Amino acid sequence: MKNMLVKLMLLVMSVSLIASCSSNNTQSQNTGIGAATGAVVGGLAGSLVGAGSGQVAAIAIGAIGGGLIGGYIGHSMDSSDNTQMNQAMTKNPPHKSCHWKNKKTHTSYNVTPTSKKMAYNGNPNCRTYTATAMTSNGKKETYTGMACQQTNGSWKTVKTS
Repeated sequence: MKNMLVKLMLLVMSVSLIASCSSNNTQSQNTGIGAATGAVVGGLAGSLVGAGSGQVAAIAIGAIGGGLIGGYIGHSMDSSDNTQMNQAMTKNPPHKSCHWKNKKTHTSYNVTPTSKKMAYNGNPNCRTYTATAMTSNGKKETYTGMACQQTNGSWKTVKTS
């Protein structure tokens, strides 16, 4: 059960990180995207726990917790972070990392594409990746997944592991 919870937490963080790396340019949009993504994933995670009224409580707790975590990561990213993330996924060869620190939020990021571009669900521009975020208060989150490049050039997570 603990292993499943760790994987679900990584899923929330991964989806939030990549989702917040869209083409928008405002921190409030990033916060909203991260919070919404986290709430959905957290609610889904909660639905896997218990039954009856206990399951309803788990869904609510999961949605709230996921929303808070996703919102925090989304909020910490701004347009310069989006640019760095997109460049790493678009231009870096496999296993070449991109590191940067946001001067405003003091969050450090490390993104490493771990594959060449491959096809997934009809999109020929997908790659696996590992991403790490180190917040200014010392929290470190690492996650892995697969993201696909969208028509607007941004990357969207389609699968996490």
